[in-house]
Amino acid sequence: MSDEDKNGGDDAFYKGLSYAARIGIELVAATVIGAGLGYFGDRYFKSSPWLMIIGVLLGSAAGFLNVFRFVQSGQADQNNHKD
Repeated sequence: MSDEDKNGGDDAFYKGLSYAARIGIELVAATVIGAGLGYFGDRYFKSSPWLMIIGVLLGSAAGFLNVFRFVQSGQADQNNHKD
């Protein structure tokens, strides 16, 4: 096996690893931001725990939407490289 083949395999591995890390970070960050905004909204409006629950749900939905968009753009890039 040549050095180019080895590096190509490593590049694909690290590219996949970076995609997985980005997906995980997107989901966690969006959920934490939504929960944080809900928490501070609850403290301000004294409506505990309703705004935090809504914030977690909206943050999770935003995270999944970001992941969906990321996966769709990756599939479009992959289809362009096949042609």
